[in-house]
Amino acid sequence: MQTHAKQVVALINQLPKKEELKFLEKQPGNKKIISETNQVFISVINGLRSLVGDVQTNSTTIPFKQIEETLDQFLENAAIQYDKMNKLSLAPKQPQIQKTNQLKPKDIYGFADVIQLNKLPFIPVLKYKHYAQTELDQKIIEAQNTPYQFFEKYSIDEFAHPYYEEIMRLTPLDFVIDVPQKINRYRDLEPPIMINNPDHLGELILKIQQEVDQNGFSEIAVDLEHNHQISYLGITCLIQLSTRTQDYIIDPFPLWKQIGDMLSVVFTNPKIIKVFHGADNDVQWLQRDFGLYIVNLFDTFHASKELQLMQNSFQFLLSEYCKKSTDKTYQTADWTQRPLSDEMIKYAQIDTHYLLYIYDRMRQDLKKLNKPNENINNIPNYYIETVLKRSKETALKIYKKPLQDQDQSLQTILNKQDRRMDAKSFDLMVKLLELREELGIKYDQNPRYFLPNPFLFKIVESKPTTIQELKSQLGGDKNIHDIVKENLWQFLKVLLEFDEKIPTVDIIQEEQQNTAQIQIEEVQSNLQVEPLKIIQVSVNIKKFQNKNKSIIEHLQQNENIELIKSQFYCESPFKLLNVFHDGLGSQIFQSMKEQSQQQKQQIEEAQQQKIEKINTSDFIQLPKLEEQNRDQQKDLDIRLNNTLQNQHGTKILKRHQKIEQQKTQKSNISNRFQIS
Repeated sequence: MQTHAKQVVALINQLPKKEELKFLEKQPGNKKIISETNQVFISVINGLRSLVGDVQTNSTTIPFKQIEETLDQFLENAAIQYDKMNKLSLAPKQPQIQKTNQLKPKDIYGFADVIQLNKLPFIPVLKYKHYAQTELDQKIIEAQNTPYQFFEKYSIDEFAHPYYEEIMRLTPLDFVIDVPQKINRYRDLEPPIMINNPDHLGELILKIQQEVDQNGFSEIAVDLEHNHQISYLGITCLIQLSTRTQDYIIDPFPLWKQIGDMLSVVFTNPKIIKVFHGADNDVQWLQRDFGLYIVNLFDTFHASKELQLMQNSFQFLLSEYCKKSTDKTYQTADWTQRPLSDEMIKYAQIDTHYLLYIYDRMRQDLKKLNKPNENINNIPNYYIETVLKRSKETALKIYKKPLQDQDQSLQTILNKQDRRMDAKSFDLMVKLLELREELGIKYDQNPRYFLPNPFLFKIVESKPTTIQELKSQLGGDKNIHDIVKENLWQFLKVLLEFDEKIPTVDIIQEEQQNTAQIQIEEVQSNLQVEPLKIIQVSVNIKKFQNKNKSIIEHLQQNENIELIKSQFYCESPFKLLNVFHDGLGSQIFQSMKEQSQQQKQQIEEAQQQKIEKINTSDFIQLPKLEEQNRDQQKDLDIRLNNTLQNQHGTKILKRHQKIEQQKTQKSNISNRFQIS
């Protein structure tokens, strides 16, 4: 495919240019052919317009940017289909199984307190502006000091770029535009200098500043190694920096709280050109972690686009200009590990070691695009300045926390997955994404890695109603991330509540209507079940047929589950528990049933013991009462009862009756066990 692509590019380059085309039109027979070709081209453009949603098909303005993006999408889809033809596995990747209690760099090196792990918008972390042409916005300082009070006071989603004016006012400098005709060959690869303490970092900054003082400018190549798997926001793991004479690798972990203030002197100095390749993410990661902003950026990615190279990756530039290659396997390596292997250090070094040489070669090629006596738009160095302009746009990017705009982010996910979704499923997907984000913040893990997007689509499409069904959709117990496994009931609760399969009950008090929650916080230790989190089931009595219309009082106390069960005409509460934790409700019900049987058995055994004790005891023989005496005694009792009722009331009567009843019981026992 690469060979065919090169042939196509070569053919395109052979097509006649503007002036040549005018000359050819004057030749006999050519005008008709060119006119027919133009008509075909216009029909193709109109077709592309319809695909990108441009309805102005007769407009003289051609939406080249939209067409380019559409063609890129076509090529990407073609690559996917090509993979399918070769029977490559396109199944969703299983989430990486990681221990949630694993120590992270922020915990090891003590910078967890400066990570903005919350739902607030991102607050710039810089405290001071070097080489400032405008003052630092005081709202940033206020938000840093009292973040929650600030966002209650102001409705702000993001702050303005602190270095917007400094970047926009910067004009192309001579040392960038003036390209030497002879370029020195790149240096041989030697071991880099490792920096992991403030003293060594200070020495590097001093060397760069001395070069600026000596030459009036300096050029450095910069790249980052980043990990976005083990943390919610992501983390910068390495900063690679190369000068014309030396390569440096900065370990940011032990320098986390100092590196922003120290390197800001270099990164915001307009006399120092910062050469990156594909800096879109790098500039945002530097803002997020260290409060670093780039003034005077040259992005070789934009240069490759302007030169219309076949590919725009750094690997291609390295091969094209330096005839070198790099091992791509380390692109997804765990850069948080310490110590780093020699191979990983070498891979990181290569990213900046050759970049300044590539920067020189690309500036030469951009210069060659300007033909003699041709200044496009009256700009003598049009192509280089175009690259610098686009690099400014990259440097002005502002970091945002993940999924600040749920709908927009979800639409991006849908486009990448090539999915279509109805409005109801879209709303359900938003709720699942919100839950996933909350868990990501809680555990400081990347949500897309403990629950990848394809699995969310599977859940929305299948809508499981039990824990077992949900586990099945997620690939089974062995493939479910610990975070998801601990919170399966939360995902199932969202699914069932969204489809109104779980009723919500308002419990009515005697004087006012309130909402109550049934909370099951503890499971008895003798039950052999998995740990259960606090389960909250809201219940709305209006959605039930309450037969007795009875009122439940003393809501602050723990109500008997049987009482709740009898008050509402609905499914057994134990079945609701089964929804949240597979089999738990049945186990609790069975345990309560066994306990009830045990208590009943204990009461029966206690009564049996009393009887046995009576059977084995000696009783004093009591004289038998004659029938006449019994009748007399009965008459006396009736007369006494009437007297007590008249004189002392019913209360004393009942008390007397109780005493007499006890006497009768003793008499009966004596008669049954009389010693002969």
